[in-house]
Amino acid sequence: MAPLLNANAMIQCAHGGKFLVVPRGPRSMVGGAPALTIADFPGVISAGCAFNIAGVPTPCVIVAVTVGMCVKVMDHGAPAVNQTLLCATSNGVPSLPVASAGQVVVHGT
Repeated sequence: MAPLLNANAMIQCAHGGKFLVVPRGPRSMVGGAPALTIADFPGVISAGCAFNIAGVPTPCVIVAVTVGMCVKVMDHGAPAVNQTLLCATSNGVPSLPVASAGQVVVHGT
């Protein structure tokens, strides 16, 4: 089982940017920070993403969670996400594997 993600998770795009995911609404605490669920991801912009189109900065934006949804762990009605998380982005390049879940205590499937 993979560790659940919390608000301290390190999630990156392939262009060097970081997705700063802030929980939307009340959440359970996981490893000292609010847990993340699939409801927190759509629309999150990658800070520091170097992707551009014709010289115009076009940072990655998460459009969907494709892998890493927990099938048995729910938080306030939404599936939690774990360290196997991969996201689809607006420019078609999936997110990189999660570098850190933000905690190492709670695991879920």
